[in-house]
Amino acid sequence: MTGGHPCIFCGGQRIASTEEHCPPRALFRGKQWPEGYAFPACEECNGGTSDDDLIVAFLANLNEAGSADKGAGLMYQVNRQFPGFVKAMFVRTAVQARKLARKTGLRPGPGETYQELPIVRLPVEAHRSVGVLAAKLTKALYFKQTSKIFPADGGIMFQWFTNAQKMEHGRIVLLDALSHFAAMSSPKRRGGKDLTDQFDYKYSVDVPGELHILQVVFGDVFGFVSILSQVSGRLELMEESIRKAHPKLASPFRFLSTNSSTV
Repeated sequence: MTGGHPCIFCGGQRIASTEEHCPPRALFRGKQWPEGYAFPACEECNGGTSDDDLIVAFLANLNEAGSADKGAGLMYQVNRQFPGFVKAMFVRTAVQARKLARKTGLRPGPGETYQELPIVRLPVEAHRSVGVLAAKLTKALYFKQTSKIFPADGGIMFQWFTNAQKMEHGRIVLLDALSHFAAMSSPKRRGGKDLTDQFDYKYSVDVPGELHILQVVFGDVFGFVSILSQVSGRLELMEESIRKAHPKLASPFRFLSTNSSTV
């Protein structure tokens, strides 16, 4: 679906000349991505996020032991493209390691130091790249669920989380808070193989159809929640009303640019 179809990532401002796999194929084992998740994209939207795709692929393939399933190859690519990124994730002082361990409730075993525990820190590049992924995937799943292009002046805000929160609290607090919403989804399969262990989501819409909530998880490693509205200014009004009612309550969400390649 490319020829003559508007790009779904820039709000239909340009004509699609390519297909964008969203989520990116690199996030899946053996690049076996789910069928039905390719979307019409223009050159600018499709080609501007490859570095971010590399980082989120690295994050998605981190197992609970803190190592990459794809091994040294993926780690080498990330380190070459972003010098110092891997070191910032895994190298820490004993004091930093002890602080992180206390936060997550982990304790070293016999003969093990705090620095050897499977805990990682997230460099600023990781936060930016997950935001880029969230912006594009939110628009893609909006299109998949509604058959409409998310408008360029629509609003998206999001919060992401890692399995560290589950280790710390025993649950993902935000997902628990949204568990009562009626949600819909779509199959995530490739050649008959179920891929929900690598990628899953729930999509909810309010009765007026102006407020949409997307919950995404990538295996047991990380995920995000997006709140989106195709109505310009709708989210800002919602944020303002919450701020007035609860002036001391800081919002856990941050706004994403409607430009697919920026946050």
